[in-house]
Amino acid sequence: MESVVGSASEEDGSEGDHPDVTIAPSTSPAEAARLAAQHDNQVSRLLASESRGQHAPGKCAWDLVAMVDFPADRRSAVAWIIAEAIMKFRCGNSRAFACWRTAALSANAVAEDDRELVLSFLISVFGRPGAVEPGDTKAKQGKSNHLEGFVAEWLWHLIMKEQQAAHRERKYLSEPSYSVTEQGEDGFAVYAPPGTNVSLFFRLWEIKKHNTESSVVTATVQRASDQLNTRGLQYLAKLTSAHRQTDGDLGILFAELGDLWINADPRAGAGVGVATSTVSPPEACFSPLESTLGQFTNAGQLEGLLCVIENFTEFAVEVRRMVWSAL
Repeated sequence: MESVVGSASEEDGSEGDHPDVTIAPSTSPAEAARLAAQHDNQVSRLLASESRGQHAPGKCAWDLVAMVDFPADRRSAVAWIIAEAIMKFRCGNSRAFACWRTAALSANAVAEDDRELVLSFLISVFGRPGAVEPGDTKAKQGKSNHLEGFVAEWLWHLIMKEQQAAHRERKYLSEPSYSVTEQGEDGFAVYAPPGTNVSLFFRLWEIKKHNTESSVVTATVQRASDQLNTRGLQYLAKLTSAHRQTDGDLGILFAELGDLWINADPRAGAGVGVATSTVSPPEACFSPLESTLGQFTNAGQLEGLLCVIENFTEFAVEVRRMVWSAL
């Protein structure tokens, strides 16, 4: 199979980066929504993907998902799917979602009476249009980092939600946090293997946005792996408490999370997801996960997801443009 992106010959994977590429956001939300609908509103059907790594004891099997050299309308379609999913989640059962979506697709701003209601659901992450002065570099940088991290979590969530595999059936998938700075796990999934009378198993995920200007991909994977190693048990404790009223096999699993993690039980496992603009990632970019969480020795216990999004910063801004389009 021809690779969806190039492979770096150097360890840092920096060759092939294109940090200066700027793609003008010209596709309307309505146009983006139409293209998204043609792909069943699934990001995975719009992105290129392939499996990498090894499904072997002590090794990390990982997937590479890429959006490189894509036309602007295709990038916008992915941005729309993410923006719509975010707003649907954040608005809950409020009428704010319908107000937002109708306005965005009609290219008209929400009614003045509805503006503050809609803003209340998005301002903590996306801010208010025009609220940051152009010269306020520090404020802009802070908002950019949070925005990119938030988009990275939602990209991971949608890919995992759409993922189908013959060797397991997903029984539970956590939703992203309301705020990207919220403490706790970034992602958590529960699966059942094929057959009847089988035991559920889980994967605890840490998701990072890779800053191509200050580090290499493997350094970001290392940072995520270290966080799982030092805080993973605390994240699982929080999940056990949050699901204390869950019944059935899923409830039993939530009660046992800590024990399974401490014992590196075959039903426990970990994953690292990274969103990056590095177009040519190194083949061994998830090796830090293998060495840091080496107690998970069974095949399949360690997983990775690398999302290569050309000019990720601009893509995150495009998601925000879709969100703001109703204001």
